[in-house]
Amino acid sequence: MNLKDFLKRVVYREKATSESYIRYLRKMGVNIGEDCIFYAPSQSPIDIQYPWMISIGNHVRITAGVKILTHDYSWSVLKLASGHEGEILGACGHVVIGDNVFIGRGTIITRNVVIGDNVIIGAGSVVTKDCGSDGVYAGNPARKITDIESFYKKRKAAQLQEAKELARTYVERYGRKPKPEVFHEYFMLFCDDKEIQRNVAFSKKIELCGNAEQSLNYMSSNSPLFNSYEEFINYVLRTSEPCRKGKIVNEKQVDSIKNIYNCSNPLFDTICYVAIFCLV
Repeated sequence: MNLKDFLKRVVYREKATSESYIRYLRKMGVNIGEDCIFYAPSQSPIDIQYPWMISIGNHVRITAGVKILTHDYSWSVLKLASGHEGEILGACGHVVIGDNVFIGRGTIITRNVVIGDNVIIGAGSVVTKDCGSDGVYAGNPARKITDIESFYKKRKAAQLQEAKELARTYVERYGRKPKPEVFHEYFMLFCDDKEIQRNVAFSKKIELCGNAEQSLNYMSSNSPLFNSYEEFINYVLRTSEPCRKGKIVNEKQVDSIKNIYNCSNPLFDTICYVAIFCLV
C-alpha cells in the first residue's frame, strides 16, 4: 500500500474505496449485489439507521453525492405541534434498486421507493416514487423522460457528431491533433475487435460492466464506421463546424494548400485542416 492509499484509508476509513464501503454496508445489513460501484464513497451517504431496509441489485453505479434514505425526522415537528405534543410517530420504508442501474450525481432517493432494472437516474434528481424498469428518469420530483430503447437510439445517433465536437474543441484548445485515447468512449467508430487488444485504454473500457466478451462479439459482428483512426480523425477535422473566430474549415481551403505544395498524403490533409482551423 502506497502512502496516498494509506492516508486515504486513515481519513475516510470504511469510505476510502468503493470496495471497502460495500464491505462495510454489507456488514451493517445492506443487501448489495455483484459488480456495484460507488464512484465517490466519501460523498455518498447511505442511511444506515435501518440498513436491512436497503436492497441494491447487480451492476449498479452510484456517483458522487447520491443519498439513499430509509427514514426521516419529520416526527420531530409533530412532537411539538399543537394538539400532538409528546407523540412520536416513526417514518421508515424500503429502498429497492434493481439490476443495471445508473444513479447520477447528487440524486436523493427517499424511503418507500422501488427502482426497476435497466434504469438511468439523471443528475440532481429527487426520487420520491417508484421508477419502472427500462426507463430514464430525471427531475424534482423524478419523472420518466423516455424509455431505454429510445434513449439508446438517441445516443447512437449522436456518436459521430459528439466525436467531431471533441476533436474540434481539442484542436482549438491545444493546437494539435488528438491522440486516439482522447476518444476512449467513441473508439467503436474506428476500432475493430483485433485492434482493440493493442490499445490499453480501449481494452479497459470493454472490461467495464463485466461483459467484455459481449463487447468483442459486437465489434466482430459490426464493422466500424471508419477503417482506421487516421481515416476517422481526417474526416472529423475536415467536416468540423466553425472554429473560434466563426469561420469554417472547408475542403476548398485545404485543396488550395495541397495544390501549392503538390502533396496528396492523407497526413498532409490533417495538417492542413489543423493549421487552417487554428489560424482562421
